[in-house]
Amino acid sequence: MAIAKMEKLYLIAHQCEKDKVLEIVQQCGAIEIRDIQAEDTIDEDDWSELVVRDSAQEELHALEAVLTDVRFAIDFLNRYYPAKKSMLDALGGNRTPMTADEFAAGKDQWAEVAREVSDALRKVDERLMSLRNEETRLLNLKAQLVPWSNVDVPLNEVRSSEFVNIELGTMLATEVDACRKQLDADVDETYLSVINSDRKDAYLFVAYPAWKAEEVQAILKKFSFSRYPTPSLQGTPAENLARIEDELSSIDSQRQSEVDAVQVYLEHRQSLNYYSDYLVTERDKKQVVDNFASTRNSFIIKGWILKSDVPVLKKKLADQCETVEIVSRPPYEDEVFPVLLQNNSFAAPYEFVTQLYGTPSPRGIDPTFAMAPFFIMFFGLTMSDAGYGLIMALVAGFALLKLKMAPMARKIFKIMFAGGLSTIFFGTLLSGWFGGLIPMEPLFFNALENPMRMLIYSLAIGVIQIFFGMGIMFYRNVKDGKVLDAIFDQLFWALLIVGLLLLALPELSGIGRTLSMASAGGLILTQGRAQKNIAMKLLAGLFSLYNITGVLGDILSYSRLLALGLASSVIAMAINMLAGLLNVNPIGYVIMIFMLIGGHIFNLVINILGAYVHSSRLQYLEFFNRFYEGGGRPFKPFQLNTSHVELKAD
Repeated sequence: MAIAKMEKLYLIAHQCEKDKVLEIVQQCGAIEIRDIQAEDTIDEDDWSELVVRDSAQEELHALEAVLTDVRFAIDFLNRYYPAKKSMLDALGGNRTPMTADEFAAGKDQWAEVAREVSDALRKVDERLMSLRNEETRLLNLKAQLVPWSNVDVPLNEVRSSEFVNIELGTMLATEVDACRKQLDADVDETYLSVINSDRKDAYLFVAYPAWKAEEVQAILKKFSFSRYPTPSLQGTPAENLARIEDELSSIDSQRQSEVDAVQVYLEHRQSLNYYSDYLVTERDKKQVVDNFASTRNSFIIKGWILKSDVPVLKKKLADQCETVEIVSRPPYEDEVFPVLLQNNSFAAPYEFVTQLYGTPSPRGIDPTFAMAPFFIMFFGLTMSDAGYGLIMALVAGFALLKLKMAPMARKIFKIMFAGGLSTIFFGTLLSGWFGGLIPMEPLFFNALENPMRMLIYSLAIGVIQIFFGMGIMFYRNVKDGKVLDAIFDQLFWALLIVGLLLLALPELSGIGRTLSMASAGGLILTQGRAQKNIAMKLLAGLFSLYNITGVLGDILSYSRLLALGLASSVIAMAINMLAGLLNVNPIGYVIMIFMLIGGHIFNLVINILGAYVHSSRLQYLEFFNRFYEGGGRPFKPFQLNTSHVELKAD
């Protein structure tokens, strides 16, 4: 339950060693570099005007241009030949180990490969783009011609002459008959034929005497006739559609040939990935320079560092640089510093749970160590089936022992392993194995047969955790010298809760009554102490007693331990019962096996999610609000940011 001790660090060195210093600082990953001129802190006001902001924009733009080309090549290859992802890739453990020297030594070879591949792929992309444009043009033309495919007259002949006007066009299908009738009645020698139609529109061929154009156009306009501009094409629509299909087929063949030719560059994909990582590390170094201050001959870095990392960084820089000087100091009393949680190997995985809620205040309490045992217990109680716990523990244990994973993935599997062991323990005590599929009676009592007893235990666990949270705040207040606050705000509330609980026990109800009344009186007299006059103090104290409903509501929230535990057991039993109905013949027996496996896997996955969500909820809403103070900013050191290379120490 610790927040790491931070120090403010100032590093000054000669400009000629900037690249080397940045390389070492990045590899160490120990300093959170801050903008040296953005913060207005006490110790910098005297000298910040004597320096200027450093910058490496020219080099940065050059790097980003190269990085854009490399990423284009990678994305192009992945688009047409997706890289196969293994489970290690998903867990972040499939990176190639290299030393820093190997990483730097490979850059020239990777750069040459990247230039060759990206240039070649850009030419291929240009040809593919040209094919796509032509394909789009043909598809649009095809869409225009399809409705007119029944026209057996060449399109180049569908045109008006001196004596006859010929038009193609569309009209609402429901209007065609009315239009034809009016044309027959008002205009002699007019021909209207329906070439094609769909639900909405009719595609029409219209011919009429040229000297009747004005009358015909008036009638067609009345019925919203829309003239189709005939494309400048030779042959009938059907002949043109056949030609378009041939051209589309040819485009597909050309495209496939271009894509097949790209396969020769797949052997360079790994080199492109390595070079991308190298460029990212170099880009990050150029970007962070904007946070430096500089003079003509020197540069200055300001940031935060773990107190324990200061001597390590000093030694590394002193061994490889000649002009570096480092000064560090503890934070000032009112200075805000970044937060890094530091816990032992047992509690460290549960920092993941804490960080999902938020980062504690720099001068607050890290709740991880206090929360971890309760989280593990609640996870086991909500899962409740020992068979499911065994599967979780075996899968997580195998992954932790045999698979190489990123730190975050390893934390999640450690949480899963501990949750599996907890589920085995509580399932053996209170539930069973796979919903009774393995006939073993619970060692303590059966929660399904005695839910009220389980409810009492769940609420009792809730009371213990709430008291534990109040105890943490009590200890913090005492440690900070706020003894009266500890008595008024934690002890009185704890005594009131104890007194109210004792009222439920007839033999102790007298003690409970006395204790609750005394503690309630203490709360009335002390909870309004921030008010200015006596009347407001008493009223505020009196109104504070209403908060007891919130406390009781928090205690009742722990009933979800009963509900979720019973739900997973009941669903498992239902799966067994439904599968048992199929055990009537060999085919039914096979189906039963698949149903048992699929059903229990589904129940396991759903309940793992529910156990995690509700165990976290009890920590966040019922436990943390007793002592937790948020608002902190996570520690984000300047470090290597690689996706395919894992840098090892030389």
